[in-house]
Amino acid sequence: MIECPSCKHQHFVGTLYCSECGTRLAPSNPAPTMTGARQQAREDPAVTKPHIPEGPELHTGALMGLRVLATGDVVSLLGRSNYTLGRSIKEQAVVPDIDLANYDAYEYGVSRLHAEMKIEKDGVYVVDLESANGTLINGQRLESLRPSPLLHGDVLQLGRMQLQLISRYHR
Repeated sequence: MIECPSCKHQHFVGTLYCSECGTRLAPSNPAPTMTGARQQAREDPAVTKPHIPEGPELHTGALMGLRVLATGDVVSLLGRSNYTLGRSIKEQAVVPDIDLANYDAYEYGVSRLHAEMKIEKDGVYVVDLESANGTLINGQRLESLRPSPLLHGDVLQLGRMQLQLISRYHR
């Protein structure tokens, strides 16, 4: 959650303007939204635990990424300590940092701002942002707004969409 600097109203991470007073909440030069190419989904996605540092290719300099199990595509996470995960819609003011719309996120039940990943000194955490269809790690449902640890190889499920953490980050 972020707090409006003017009126102190609480908003989800990624909100651009305060709904109470209209103050801009995001910096004027936000980080670009990351999207991936849409590909035909496999019927039975294979869940494998890649070895460190082997496994799906991450972009140069990236310490971690999310593999979309339905397609095998890897979205590299680079340059930030937190990312909102969700799906965009046309003319939406709030856009997630990791936009899963190109992976049929709507059909999988992914909310517009579904979850947040936080990279901290002691590990990687996921927070469900009170999503409509819930967030799971390795089949265990997360409690909304409570950080839960996410480790290399874990399967993160947003609605019915499965993502696997590929990490070179060590605790």
